[in-house]
Amino acid sequence: MLRTSDSLEMTLEQEAIEFFLKEEVLKFGDFTLKSGRKSPYFFNTGSLCTAAQLAMMGELYARKLQAESVFDNATVIFGSAYKGIPIAVAAAIALANTNRSSIRSVSDRKEAKTHGDKSAFLGVLNPGDKVVIVDDVITTGGTKMEAIEKLREAGAIPIGLIIAFDRAEEAEGSSITAKESFEKETGLPVFALANIHDVARIRPDVREAVEKYFASLPKL
Repeated sequence: MLRTSDSLEMTLEQEAIEFFLKEEVLKFGDFTLKSGRKSPYFFNTGSLCTAAQLAMMGELYARKLQAESVFDNATVIFGSAYKGIPIAVAAAIALANTNRSSIRSVSDRKEAKTHGDKSAFLGVLNPGDKVVIVDDVITTGGTKMEAIEKLREAGAIPIGLIIAFDRAEEAEGSSITAKESFEKETGLPVFALANIHDVARIRPDVREAVEKYFASLPKL
């Protein structure tokens, strides 16, 4: 448990970290990332599938959405296929008994339909909708860039993103993180439920491995 005292209420960030570790969404060990880089940790929400896991994930995203004033007028939670879809649905369900119960969950299609409903989206997306984009992490940001373009072409207005985890690594060819690079390029704020440095601060047993990893990364 991350809570050091029963009298101390955990922050949303601490709850997220505890959840990610307990459900092994965040793992420590020896991993090779998609980029080929070696990493002492790996993050993946794809294993979250039980009712309890999805409910907790939805609650965390919903609370983050409610906590950030930039999302006060949001009408849609958008999750890109595929990992973003269950996140968007779970977050919308978590808001069912709040004053945000009319918020809609929308996702995109990987392939265009040639019959029936030929919309590029699943769910109802209207011109003028203010959209919160949700996903697990940001690496290159390519998928999210595509989502922003699709949403704007449909007349919707992306207003920001919520991701589960910020690896806090520098973007390729940059001295700023992938999250910061994405914010700079798009002008949209990105809020993370947790980041790796906070995990290292809370978990002394993994702190040394994380510090060594970041020290080994090439500097511009």
